[in-house]
Amino acid sequence: MSKHLPTGKPPQADARSQPFARLRFVGVYLWSTARQEHGLGLLALVGLGPGVAFLVAWLHLALALRQVSAIALPQGQATGWLLPPLLLNLLGLDGVLAGVGLVTLLIGCLGLANAYVASVERRSSDLSLLLALGMGRGWLRLLLLAEAGLTGLLGSAAGLLLGIPFASVVWPAAQRYLGLPAPFVLDGRALAVACLAGVLAALLFMGTIALLGVAVDPAYPLRGARAPSPITRWREWETARYGTLYAGLLALVVGLPVLPLAATGLLVLLAVALSLLLTGGGWLLTRLYARLPLSGQSLLWQMALESLARHPRHTAGLSLAMITGSYGVGLASLALMTSGRRALFVVWVAGGVLVAAAGLVLTAAALAALERRQELALLVALGTRPSRVLRMILIEYGVVALGGGSAGALLALVNWALAGGGVWWSALLIGGLDVLAALLSAWIGAAPVLWRISRRSPGRELRGE
Repeated sequence: MSKHLPTGKPPQADARSQPFARLRFVGVYLWSTARQEHGLGLLALVGLGPGVAFLVAWLHLALALRQVSAIALPQGQATGWLLPPLLLNLLGLDGVLAGVGLVTLLIGCLGLANAYVASVERRSSDLSLLLALGMGRGWLRLLLLAEAGLTGLLGSAAGLLLGIPFASVVWPAAQRYLGLPAPFVLDGRALAVACLAGVLAALLFMGTIALLGVAVDPAYPLRGARAPSPITRWREWETARYGTLYAGLLALVVGLPVLPLAATGLLVLLAVALSLLLTGGGWLLTRLYARLPLSGQSLLWQMALESLARHPRHTAGLSLAMITGSYGVGLASLALMTSGRRALFVVWVAGGVLVAAAGLVLTAAALAALERRQELALLVALGTRPSRVLRMILIEYGVVALGGGSAGALLALVNWALAGGGVWWSALLIGGLDVLAALLSAWIGAAPVLWRISRRSPGRELRGE
């Protein structure tokens, strides 16, 4: 158990001082957790923060559109939104903007949730030992929910600080494209809704993981064994169920204060459908990797595929990141090809999805690689040359990147075709470059663990130093 982690029940005192003692205990616990899990705070800044920032900007524009009469897009510019005309008319431009902001927020939450899963699994023995020393499960749940809430507040605060200047930067392009007459005055409702959505997203995604992390058997640390976490048993159904439910709930929270009731309902349905599509795609690709041929191939190929099969949750998470990232890259690139300089604002919108998706790809790749650094160090300690381990990792990430990148690029092309299409050879070229970008981002994401393997001794990694 970590030397920084407080143990046992909260300090006992008389009836008047007990609430203050409990608050002091919560402060000590959260401070010790912040020292151990500083990566969570960093990911809240670089993952959740940009999602909230983009949500602020797009909600502000959606509210500005509600204050003016209906806007008819110039001929040819509607295709730049990469949406079928019927869907674009049903949602309205304000609904599209709210939906794009929601997508960027959800992408950031996926990276934050992946990191929190790893954090809770690392501390599963610590949590079970607290239970063994007499702490009630309800009290421990409150501590973990407090972690999630503070992380959400940190990410939302960073998002608000980024969102205000970003909204002012994109306002001139939006004003020219949409014909908005009013000068830039940030709507306070956009700030309030974006902050609420950011904190609620952290509580939903991280809170579910926290509650599952408490369901551990306190007998394990007393026997000197690592306590298994229920999170490790998650498969397709659990991931799809929670992800879809939370995507629909956040769409409701974002849409109701900004959109008409009919557009809000459509936004919820689209969020649920997209969540099911992406989650299901990640797990289908994971199953596909396990069925790739092994016999007659090189030893490194066999080791790479067996490693992907041993870590299905990491493989599915990275595949989902690759699909989302490639989809974002494809949307931004195809929007630029379709609308060009006539609709620079559309590229701003698609570029927001691109930035969030690229961050998810890099964080998921780095997290999956770093979580396996002791396993990889064991291979080196058993006699495998470090260069062969490096090549095995590159093969693993190459397989996942090509699978997820191809799926995301295909989704972007289908989206583009439904929106009216255009020059197919250019679109196919963009799709191919999209897949190559996914491959490059996956290898860049694996760079931290590759560097550690090449520079650090296996003994230090195995000791967790």
